[in-house]
Amino acid sequence: MSGIDRRSLMVMSVLGATMGLRGTAQAAPNGYPENYQKIIDDAHNEGSLLIYSIMSPENWRPVIEGFNKLYPKIKVETLDLPASRESFERYLAERSTNSRTCDLIATADPGGWIDFQERGEVLDYVSPEAKAWPDWSKPFPGVYTVSSDPMALIWNNTLVADGKRPKTLAEFVELAVANEKTWRNRITSYGVHQTTFGYGISYAFVKKHGEKAWDWFAQLAKLSPRFERSGGPMTEKVTSGEYTMGFFVSAITFWPRLNDPARAKILGWSFIGDGQPVVLRGIAIPKGSKNVNAAKLMLDYVVSEDGQRAFGRGGLTPARPGVKPGDGIRHTYSSIVEAVGEQNICYIGYDRDAVRDYDSFLARWKKTFNVA
Repeated sequence: MSGIDRRSLMVMSVLGATMGLRGTAQAAPNGYPENYQKIIDDAHNEGSLLIYSIMSPENWRPVIEGFNKLYPKIKVETLDLPASRESFERYLAERSTNSRTCDLIATADPGGWIDFQERGEVLDYVSPEAKAWPDWSKPFPGVYTVSSDPMALIWNNTLVADGKRPKTLAEFVELAVANEKTWRNRITSYGVHQTTFGYGISYAFVKKHGEKAWDWFAQLAKLSPRFERSGGPMTEKVTSGEYTMGFFVSAITFWPRLNDPARAKILGWSFIGDGQPVVLRGIAIPKGSKNVNAAKLMLDYVVSEDGQRAFGRGGLTPARPGVKPGDGIRHTYSSIVEAVGEQNICYIGYDRDAVRDYDSFLARWKKTFNVA
């Protein structure tokens, strides 16, 4: 397969796909338009689907299992890429040489999605599920939302006394400053200078709070925080006590660790009540898709209630309003809103101002935290 490194593909094969499945064609889901049956039939003729994403095989596993119960003749392959922007870069490079490329892209890169849409590379597909989703989740024609993953405050329970544990960034800053001498170099977060993911979080929070947010950052800077590129090291170092607390930490990186009772006793966390950052992961069919009908089936499944719950079991945070926790799902967009109030959600989404302001914001952030 030209343009694809097969050694890096994670292949989720269909149960029984190699045994020659028999039977009639799968019927369209209830409530879908009558002409949807043609999409299903054409997708079965295509027979396969390739997805570029930044999600792991474990994130995808329940989704693909659920999808293959509906459409067992379609083999699904996912390529887990190391960086958000790489999905677009790889697709565009392959598209320019007419090489085999992906049929679906799912990634958390607002700037990348803005650029991709402006290039005219998004297929304007209207899903039968679209009416169940609010405007914030459908930023451009054909682009939908996979998940709404929250950032959180975390701390080591053996180092932060009960009754002192913060529920807002204001409380987090107050607690940190009160312990400045002993907690110096022991606060962590994403480095805006290291990752666009961290940039998006901080930018959304500052856009909500303005100069107050910069004042909080300046107070935290007095403790000389140590920044990381991903949530895993933050969580491990807070658990070990190397870090006391962390702010704007990806919840989906530490929630699975709470399944270990020993870790759960040590690691404490809270949503951020005065400004809850939520990362929106986008999904769309690129115009270069060769298996466009199979891609439509997967996109429709992902944004359906069943598909959202499947991603929740895979460790992401279902974004579809009305989906509730349970069945292995710790939190959903709806439960986050219940916890902090919709007025306190900071969407890390498709803000063109964030693209325009990147250089000036980064310069001020680096000066505030005194980093090169």
